[in-house]
Amino acid sequence: MADAFATKSFLVVDDFADMRSAIKGILISLGVTRIDQARNGSDAISKMQNKRFEVILCDYNLGPGKDGQQVLEEARHRQLIGVDSIFIMITAENAREMVMGAVEYAPDSYLSKPFTKDLLRTRLVKLFERKAHLTKVSEALVAKDPSAAIRAIDTLIAAKPRNLGELLKLKSEICIDSNRLDEATATLEQVLAIREMPWARLGIGKIQFLKKHFDQAAETFRQLIEQDANFIGAYDWLAKTQTAQRRFAEAEETLRTAVRLSPRGIGRQHTLGDIALNNGHPEIAEAAYERAVGLAKHSVLNHPAIFAGLAKSKSANNKHDEALKVANEIHKVFPDREEAVFYAASTSALIKTRQGDKAGGEAALAEAEEALARLNETAHTAEHALEMATTYAGLGREDKAAAILRQVIANNHDDDATLTQIVHLCQESGLNYDAEAAIREVQRDLVKTNNEGVRLIKQGEFEAAIRLLSQAADEMPGNKTINLNAAKAIIMYMERRGVTNDDLQAVRRYIDRVQTLAPDDWRLGDVTARLRKITSQGD
Repeated sequence: MADAFATKSFLVVDDFADMRSAIKGILISLGVTRIDQARNGSDAISKMQNKRFEVILCDYNLGPGKDGQQVLEEARHRQLIGVDSIFIMITAENAREMVMGAVEYAPDSYLSKPFTKDLLRTRLVKLFERKAHLTKVSEALVAKDPSAAIRAIDTLIAAKPRNLGELLKLKSEICIDSNRLDEATATLEQVLAIREMPWARLGIGKIQFLKKHFDQAAETFRQLIEQDANFIGAYDWLAKTQTAQRRFAEAEETLRTAVRLSPRGIGRQHTLGDIALNNGHPEIAEAAYERAVGLAKHSVLNHPAIFAGLAKSKSANNKHDEALKVANEIHKVFPDREEAVFYAASTSALIKTRQGDKAGGEAALAEAEEALARLNETAHTAEHALEMATTYAGLGREDKAAAILRQVIANNHDDDATLTQIVHLCQESGLNYDAEAAIREVQRDLVKTNNEGVRLIKQGEFEAAIRLLSQAADEMPGNKTINLNAAKAIIMYMERRGVTNDDLQAVRRYIDRVQTLAPDDWRLGDVTARLRKITSQGD
């Protein structure tokens, strides 16, 4: 085990030089030879950008700027650390809010100051065992190749290692993320047959949700909460399930309980703000957005939409001047982001109109429309379109709101979360648009197109299938499913007839659209792996 200490690279993150030196001294006495140090959160992220560390020892309180939780959050978000990395949070605090917040980002372990050499050695030895042989899995995940990651894990599992539980958990998570739901279920049931584990039961609930068995999922999450009232992940998934069931008031209540237990989750506060505002509870929304803005200040998750939500909630509470001040801050906080211009303008249009400044509202609306048109050329997402629809609805532009919602439905016909947002928006804004009927109509037409494409492919009529699906993809460049299906049809054609530059360019155009809209879409891994295979065969 001494070799494990000598061969691994360590990063020590603490804002006090004396503490960094003390930890470094302990590590050297354990046989560690490769040690880097960071004096604050930004310095830690910079170091991780330039070098891959196998062990990070990070203090929770790092002075001004990012705290330890935000360092871990950003490192995970940007894949600066992999599943084979070890992240240990060090803290002198035991405040409930800090502990609950840190738990959500699941560091591999905690150490309370002061700690001894023996305690650190014992903790690291256990973690080395847990993370043993995960390098290939991590590399496959970074390459967005879940099939390769699962194959690597299965090879490890076959040897029945001591870290079998860790491997089964990781496999189930990868299977869920890549929509291999039956394989995930089998893995989780293997765990639960031996012992009732809350994380495994939560995984079963996620699968029930993804299969749209919402009643079963809700019951699973409720049971987990009954067994452990502090199981924050179960609250989040229960709220998500209740939202999918269109039980918006219950979802809000679930999130309100969750933020009382763990108020430091930015995403949770933002979600609560959104649902409370749409539910007609602007006071609750304002408090949630206010907390989210404060938490997001040094976070990689900071986004103009959080500020827009705060501004709109303040305006709904008749604090129009405060609301405009927040809207104007968006430019300052996000000076280099085109979408900041859009969110600032769309929000200002609503606020100024509510103030009675009709001319100001019209000018801001025109600016928002221009900004949205520019985003359409780069990274126009469903969130941008829904923001614009909300603004149109608030200004009484029902025709424009309905037109943009129709477009969002067409681009996201199989995205239940987005479709639910549309239904909620229409219900609460009083918009005269039958979203449910529009969703059914669009889904029927797109399913018909997809089915026809599949039929043509099965009959070997690839040119006809490609024409059909390519035309649909060009008409709906924001529809991820249609674009991926068009890409797959061309790839299948190339697998049989050979690779051409024109076909490659078309495939890459469709794949690039999806990567821009949803870089984490589980379907991208298999499509890109298939493309790599046929292009490498031609080398």
